[in-house]
Amino acid sequence: MKAIITVDVGTTSIRACLHGADAQLVHMEQRENVPILLDEGRVEQDPLACQAGVLAVLKVCAELAKAKGFEPLCLAIAAQRSSVIPVDRQGRCLHPAIMWQDRRSAELAREMDAHNPLVYGKTGLRISPVFSALKMTWLRRNRPEVWRKTHKLLGIQDWIIHGLTGAFVTDQTFGSRTNLLNLQTRQWDSDLLSLFEVERDMLCDLVAPGSVVGVLSAQAAHATGLKAGLSVVSAGGDQQCAALGLGLFSGERAVSNTGTGSYLIGHADKPVFDPAMGLSCNVSALPGAYIVEAAVLTSGTIYRWFNESVCRSADAAGAPFETLNAEAALAPPGAKDLLLLPHFKGCGSPYWDPQAKGVFFNVSLSTSRGDMARAILEGIGIEMKASLELVERLCGSVRSVSVSGGLTKSDLFNQIQSDIFERPVLRFANNEATSSGAWMAGAVACGVAASYPAAFARLSERCASITYQSNAAHHALYARKRAQSLALYQALAAPGFRAVFDQQTRGSSP
Repeated sequence: MKAIITVDVGTTSIRACLHGADAQLVHMEQRENVPILLDEGRVEQDPLACQAGVLAVLKVCAELAKAKGFEPLCLAIAAQRSSVIPVDRQGRCLHPAIMWQDRRSAELAREMDAHNPLVYGKTGLRISPVFSALKMTWLRRNRPEVWRKTHKLLGIQDWIIHGLTGAFVTDQTFGSRTNLLNLQTRQWDSDLLSLFEVERDMLCDLVAPGSVVGVLSAQAAHATGLKAGLSVVSAGGDQQCAALGLGLFSGERAVSNTGTGSYLIGHADKPVFDPAMGLSCNVSALPGAYIVEAAVLTSGTIYRWFNESVCRSADAAGAPFETLNAEAALAPPGAKDLLLLPHFKGCGSPYWDPQAKGVFFNVSLSTSRGDMARAILEGIGIEMKASLELVERLCGSVRSVSVSGGLTKSDLFNQIQSDIFERPVLRFANNEATSSGAWMAGAVACGVAASYPAAFARLSERCASITYQSNAAHHALYARKRAQSLALYQALAAPGFRAVFDQQTRGSSP
């Protein structure tokens, strides 16, 4: 029996999935790979630990494939985007991975703010600490000893592909999350390379998403138990693959993917640009297409933080979120007027404000833990509704939203999303949307499926879905909470408030 193995290198975990050629998910193997949170907004990860995790999950899938009589046809790799790892000529890492949510380059972003129209007009991205280019500039200016030894600047996906194949290559979906790729040409842009002080030969060669980028080396084959020479496919960025796995082929559907952060994604047939530069446009994992993407930088990670900080008894019971979910379900819609601004690592779309902070507002002595949990879910949904409206402005009316990600295991969160979005929300029983999209890319690359729509049709036959219908009785309530949340953010973001707050924080007089 033929099979495809997918690898999804996420922000906090690594998954490998063994799929049959018929799209059946045979097994999913997972390892935690949680980033290290340091001071001053720095977020790093050990590249060697990440690589070891990938080899470990692949080894389990290889053993299972052999035991069950499956013959893997290829590996299809998806990964989180915009992290940076400098390596030498031998491919040895010279510095911990600077993760996508790292904010050490926030001051650089402010210095370069005047270049936003140029950069956004070429890349579909504002200048932001989230994206790779500023991290590269920071390395050059602040770690010159590392920069002098650097041969290539890799993303997580490039690091993993190099470890499996020995090749220095990346696909255009990842390139479009760097601030260095021109969306029209789908190539590195010389003006942007000069602006961010990055030499072209320090970047990987670009290929189209879904391309075979190499074959499994003898060393990687020995470490995993897979066959040397096995084709390795770059399926695309995790959010692009999730959109693909949820069937994003036209503008009538949008995708909401909630993991560490949340992403509201729409489809476009050509590059589209928001005059206010609030939305990102990236290369899609669907060949020739683009996605329009709005981001909430912290979402599921807030729910995890709250659970670990406040609901530790649930951990002892062996069900980390069950107690919190149950208490959130008991809280009334609106969470007793409690508001959450989910800006725990700054604000993403549409403001891209790295100085924004997370806030619980309107707390009283009657506020329960369940109210706070529900306020987190509603706060995330409210941010995502603003993102949906931005996507519709560029891509046209959206009739339904497909959802995925760890937080969508909660029926309550899915219903909250539907009520806030004011339209049906669809969730597939198989919640591994990124792996599903990677399987589609591998299936087409290996000739198992004739096209991406054909591959999605095969997936849909194998995977049941649940539809959450929007409750009109809650629409006015959530519209009011949206207006309150916007007013709260604008008040906190006002220059006068920030100046006084910063002065008091530093202990000086206003």
